[in-house]
Amino acid sequence: MRITGIRVRGGRLRHLSFVEVTTDEGLIGIGSAGSPSQVIAPIAVDAPGSLLDLVRGEDPRDTEALWRRMFQGWQASRGRGGEGGLAVNAMAAVDMALWDLKGKIANEPLYRTLGGAVQPRVMAYASATAFTADSVTAGRWVQKSTEALVEECATYRRRGFKAVKFGWANYFSPADAEKMAAIREALGPGVRLMFDFGCPAYWTPGWNVAAAVRAARILEKVDAYFFEEPMSPQDVEGHAALAAVVDVNISTGESLSTLSEFRRYIERRAVDILQPDAAQIGVTQFHAVARSCEQAGILVVPHSPWSAVVVAAHLHLLSGIGNGPLVEYPAPSLLEGSGGRITRLAHESIVERPLELRDGYLQPTDRPGLGLGNYVPEALDEIEAVAAER
Repeated sequence: MRITGIRVRGGRLRHLSFVEVTTDEGLIGIGSAGSPSQVIAPIAVDAPGSLLDLVRGEDPRDTEALWRRMFQGWQASRGRGGEGGLAVNAMAAVDMALWDLKGKIANEPLYRTLGGAVQPRVMAYASATAFTADSVTAGRWVQKSTEALVEECATYRRRGFKAVKFGWANYFSPADAEKMAAIREALGPGVRLMFDFGCPAYWTPGWNVAAAVRAARILEKVDAYFFEEPMSPQDVEGHAALAAVVDVNISTGESLSTLSEFRRYIERRAVDILQPDAAQIGVTQFHAVARSCEQAGILVVPHSPWSAVVVAAHLHLLSGIGNGPLVEYPAPSLLEGSGGRITRLAHESIVERPLELRDGYLQPTDRPGLGLGNYVPEALDEIEAVAAER
């Protein structure tokens, strides 16, 4: 079997591309990138020396060799282009599709292709936001009221979620502390609670380790499980300094795109949790990162709830390690309104066999590859149409 083509879909979506790798025997592998198709398509297909030029005619089962071929070939053709970034995002989507193909060719689930399951199911956490859906869509970022957040938490408990994360953005105030306390009370002590600060160093003048420590002390009072992206992702030493003096788990990783970037955190043991994203770094690199974390005693909690394809890849990857306690999954609130329509489609309609959440857990199936079948063309058309309206 040989690779014959790569197709990229996504239209005007800003945070997702959908990739298919085709073969001469009709089998198709599916993958996804965490970047827009306008960026991914030129790298994967259209540009001279594209990823397709590098992998066309090759055996799709040679995943490790093809990753090296893509990475080294792209770097060689572009000179000093840096080690990561958008090109690696494109490689990630192709790599994910190749692993899906590899499982389909062997007629086995991806977790078995990767070495077998250590844990049969993984707890899914509801990934929510502290901001109203309409304000996020409009780019205004208006925080939800305490009453709305409390009601939302009650919904998550009724739906069976045993872990919840709120994106909190780049600032912190005494009023936020009161809201966090109300959230904890609404969820109760048995539900894990996490907060994503979205890297305040990018937006908040004067943000430093001392400021992050002050925020962490508030999170400790509500028994937060982890504090996500408290510092710039390039600041390994800042993360290490913070993790050394606070009790809440410190996490980062969604903005890292190469194994060497993750190794700096792992070798320094700078965080308690690393958050690689297969839509940013691919299955091949994710697997290597997860194994290194396991040896170093660092937990792995993947980033990205945005499509069934990415979540399925993370589910299979976590199934094979003993240090992956949680997988990110869209909270019901992220599926509401016009802004949530794309996320709903990307989970419920985009593939032939969507994931099934049961009692707060996801379990990989024994169907081949990612277990999702192929993309549904009509759903891709609808997603692109919705994105064009925004």
